Amino acid sequence: MKIDFSKHQGYCFGVRRAMDLAFKSLAQSGPVYSHGSLIHNRAAGDLLAAKGLKLWPGFVEKGTLATVIVRAHGLAPLAMEELVSQGVKVVDATCPRVLWVQRLVRAEASLGRTVLIWGSAGHPEVEGLLGHSLGQGLVIAGPEDIEKLPDFAATFLVAQTTQDLEIWSSVVAATLKRWPDAKYRDTICRATFNRQTETKRLCRTAQALVVVGGRDSANTQRLAEIGRKAGLPTLAVEGPEEIEPGFVAEIQSVGLAAGASTPIWRIRAVAQRLEALARRQGGSPKDFFRRLLRSLALSNLYVGLGAGALGWAMAKWSGFVPPSFFFGLYFFYVQAMHLLNGFLDRESARHNDPDRAVFLSQYRWPLAFCGITCLFLALSAAHLAGPWVLTQLLIQSALGLAYALPWPFRVFGFKRLSELPLSKTISTSVGWAALLSLPAILADPPLMARDLAGLKLTGLIFGEVFLEVLSRAMIMDLRETQGDWLFGRQTIASFLGRSGAIKLLATILGVWAIYLLTIWFMGGPSVILWLLVFGPIYNALFLKRYWRGLGLMGYQMDIILDARLLICGVAYWLL
Repeated sequence: MKIDFSKHQGYCFGVRRAMDLAFKSLAQSGPVYSHGSLIHNRAAGDLLAAKGLKLWPGFVEKGTLATVIVRAHGLAPLAMEELVSQGVKVVDATCPRVLWVQRLVRAEASLGRTVLIWGSAGHPEVEGLLGHSLGQGLVIAGPEDIEKLPDFAATFLVAQTTQDLEIWSSVVAATLKRWPDAKYRDTICRATFNRQTETKRLCRTAQALVVVGGRDSANTQRLAEIGRKAGLPTLAVEGPEEIEPGFVAEIQSVGLAAGASTPIWRIRAVAQRLEALARRQGGSPKDFFRRLLRSLALSNLYVGLGAGALGWAMAKWSGFVPPSFFFGLYFFYVQAMHLLNGFLDRESARHNDPDRAVFLSQYRWPLAFCGITCLFLALSAAHLAGPWVLTQLLIQSALGLAYALPWPFRVFGFKRLSELPLSKTISTSVGWAALLSLPAILADPPLMARDLAGLKLTGLIFGEVFLEVLSRAMIMDLRETQGDWLFGRQTIASFLGRSGAIKLLATILGVWAIYLLTIWFMGGPSVILWLLVFGPIYNALFLKRYWRGLGLMGYQMDIILDARLLICGVAYWLL
């Protein structure tokens, strides 16, 4: 079964801003409240509640150092004044688009115009707009309500920001027919419009539609309405547990859309549920091959093979053929670290990569045994390489545990190394670079001369592997931004945001290519270096092709991205 993703998914700007303000507030001392549901998504709300966010009860005792966050939908002026009067710290997380509409409504109402608000009566955003209309606002459900209204001297028409832009034209036409001099302003958010447009595209190409989002999310329910109007079997869900196996029966393609307040990790969980149900029903050789690839990726055998291949390639670059146990050193150590870190970070994996979390839970004892065995084999290979290589792996293992495990007390406000800004991406890249570059010169006897030339070559290999793994880690981190954000794991992507991380990644890919070309100009091995230059080009094409949408399941992304490591290893072996 093919899953066709909407190109516009994840938090919109307003929701992302509200969530960001909530996390910043929760990191400070004192109770933190939200004036109503911060956003209309139960899964995100439950996580915020687990971190300490409470619903505003209406009052607190004087002297309480409380923070109240204004929900993304905004508040009426009287409600805002009441908050301020209680002496609490008010954090206004109102969507900037909604703030703009509020100012429009207030300005036109102050001129004596009757403000018509096309929207859902009782919706928090609409209630806030009514509060800004100075008592001169009316809510209409659609163009059919226009004729039922009394005459007004002057009118001004706006829309709830999540309304359907195509219906807006008919609302405007009905208003102008009744009041030719009426003013109107298109206030519908383009993030909403883009999602609606993409959903219509999905309806033209898919056999069924799944919409992910909160039941009380207006923009999510409108996406589901689009599917039903198109005549497609349409399922609106809040999470993967709501999808029954029978829904995918006889379906060859399904479109997947999501509301503006639905986090990416929730969308991915639904996508992986659909893929898992389709996988159970399939019995063809293609389905068997897909299950095999999934097992290789989720058990980390695939990335372990990639590490071994890349390590072998670096040895070829250095001009020597290492003993066969060096491949085992690279392969077993990366396999062990990925498996054991997966167990230590299961809570984050539930949101970043639900399929991997399920796989780890389903096969936890065999995988735990595999991880411990691989670590033992890696340390045994290091022992064969010499005491300095064994010492290196023991130090890296200790640092890995120190990174993941919590400390008994806070140091500079942090409970563990993983909370340090940028730590995850940098530590992963440095760890791989050290593993694949240092054993050759630390081995006893050394595989590379311990002189200036050997140190220079080791440094060049370290730089190549660091840039290689840094770009790989950043691409992986982009899909995990919101989960890392929730659990305090500081990646470059979670620190800079998606757009900032993509710009930095493009810069790193360019630096990586220039780095390799510079080594070639300085007399490096031409054939091998030209093969290495394929790396930044491959990763750039991968990013351009697949990260515009969610287009891949987690394990599929791993398979395609890490294929380059295997390709390089095989190519170097054949040279």
